[in-house]
Amino acid sequence: MVQTGSERIVLEIPVHFTAEELARLCRVSTDSAAFGVVEESLDAVNENAAPKAVIKWATVDRVEGDFTTVDGAVFQSKVVADKLKDTPRVFLSVITAGSGLEACGEFDGDPFLDTFNGALLAHATGYTIRTMKERFGFDGSSMLNPGSLPDWPIRNNFTLFDLIGNVEEIGVTIRENGYMKPWNTTSHIHFSGHGYQNCSLCRKYDCVGRRAKFDRNEYVRIFGTEP
Repeated sequence: MVQTGSERIVLEIPVHFTAEELARLCRVSTDSAAFGVVEESLDAVNENAAPKAVIKWATVDRVEGDFTTVDGAVFQSKVVADKLKDTPRVFLSVITAGSGLEACGEFDGDPFLDTFNGALLAHATGYTIRTMKERFGFDGSSMLNPGSLPDWPIRNNFTLFDLIGNVEEIGVTIRENGYMKPWNTTSHIHFSGHGYQNCSLCRKYDCVGRRAKFDRNEYVRIFGTEP
């Protein structure tokens, strides 16, 4: 872990999985044939994975209507305004699985590559949230993600990147459309709460990556319309 400033920290996230831990993150049962693939790939994943994160404290200056000002930058979103209206401080983050598995060459053409990178991203996210709690006493498990809801589109990544600064330091770049590279990378505003996820307001009901049940009542309360 490398500290680069009093309110901005770069995390180099350790990876020392057991086969069972990696299988759990990959959503692979230990009694399935796929578990053999996990076991065969374990050493290469542990040796070459390089997930990282950058986090930064930020102040919520003002919430007015659908507009939320964070460290002087303005976000327009009903959801962001609703969730941050009583929140004085937040963490901003970019978290990535990195490109270590692609760079080593051992996973060329491997159909499990994206699964392993998804596991690394989940591991890195958990590590980052634990760091917020252990070092700062901050529960950052409630997260707002640009691009996960029409109300807060992916172009908000440009403002988020500007607020954090030098995200390229962890190997992440932003494309013209606001999407990030490497692919298994996420960006967030973390706030204290009860583990809110944008999935609870997302109408893609059959999404395989869903992390929370759709909450119709909350959707109606925030957006004032039926889903």
